[in-house]
Amino acid sequence: MGFRYAPELPFLFQGAELGVDSKSRIVLLGENGNGKTTLVRLLLGDLQATTGDIGRNGGARLALVNQHHADQIDLTLSPLQFMLDRFPGDGSYDHEQAVRSHLSGCGVTSEMQGLPASALSGGQRSRVSLAAVSYTKPHILVLDEPTNNLDLESVVALADCIERFEGGVVLVSHDQYFVGRVAKEVWVVEKGKVTQAESFDKYRAQAMAKLK
Repeated sequence: MGFRYAPELPFLFQGAELGVDSKSRIVLLGENGNGKTTLVRLLLGDLQATTGDIGRNGGARLALVNQHHADQIDLTLSPLQFMLDRFPGDGSYDHEQAVRSHLSGCGVTSEMQGLPASALSGGQRSRVSLAAVSYTKPHILVLDEPTNNLDLESVVALADCIERFEGGVVLVSHDQYFVGRVAKEVWVVEKGKVTQAESFDKYRAQAMAKLK
């Protein structure tokens, strides 16, 4: 498929062809302005292709995580209260235990679950945020610059959460550590095309060679 924002504007890219499934671990790379976020919006269905087609499984659940993902948490609530407020279920003891178990699986310990979010570090709040996103059991997580404004502990915690996630991942990020932890497949958006690179290390070496 191809995309441009208006008939009088050049195409951001043409002839793009890629597939995403529940096993994908894709990073989109390229300079700012080349169309990475636009490609994410096309995948999510927020934009429609100018040429060609985008096919989606009607039952597929996608969830977006961006640089503001941890800001959604009410700092006056504990992680458990935040989750139960968002996902009240049937209000039963069994439901609460299921929520506790899900939080634990996302790295939010039993002790942390009872503390107000204001007492948690940025990394711990990132884990709570990812717990909320993953509780809906999405098949695909789409992450658009999720590490912006995060400290190192938060980036590591976020990478830990994503590694435990059992679905597919599409990532836009400039954080080399995070990309190295999460991505297994590299697609480069540049020069009006979307092409697959051999590996992140090869792409990084080529980029460094251009700078030199």
